[in-house]
Amino acid sequence: MSVLIDGYNLMHAVGYAPPPNSTRTAHDSARRRFLDWLTGTPAVKAAPSVIRVVFDAQNSKRDLGSGTHRGVTVTFSFGQTADDLIEALISVFPNPHLLRVVSNDSRLRDFARRKKCKHLSCEQFLDWLTTPPSTNSDDPPKPDDKPRTDWPDEFDTLMKAFG
Repeated sequence: MSVLIDGYNLMHAVGYAPPPNSTRTAHDSARRRFLDWLTGTPAVKAAPSVIRVVFDAQNSKRDLGSGTHRGVTVTFSFGQTADDLIEALISVFPNPHLLRVVSNDSRLRDFARRKKCKHLSCEQFLDWLTTPPSTNSDDPPKPDDKPRTDWPDEFDTLMKAFG
């Protein structure tokens, strides 16, 4: 299994993004804390996965390229948006049905769907990351194509219990 993550998208979803107009140093520090957190999760440590996190570096003055952070590949999209690079990576992936794309960006999720990749929202991926390892499968959860319909019963039960 391979996982392709829209880096800043997930970083925002988990609250690691620096405030707007922060310095480059603040962005670098926030990215490092986010990557430390991600690579430190039991699910990522235990999953037999290839994980690539793509960060937008479209306006960077130099190509930051790719590297690794505790076993996770980190790529910066020099001269193009992260979304454009992620789409290019999806397009050349040899077995798209084995690729999971993590993003809340509807453009990327639609592209992944058209290319037959599995797509997960950041929240679905976070649910998988935070599931205790004993019940955590090797694969992130499949996306919900249908909305949950069991919440009204749950709501009624809670209302009865808490008045």
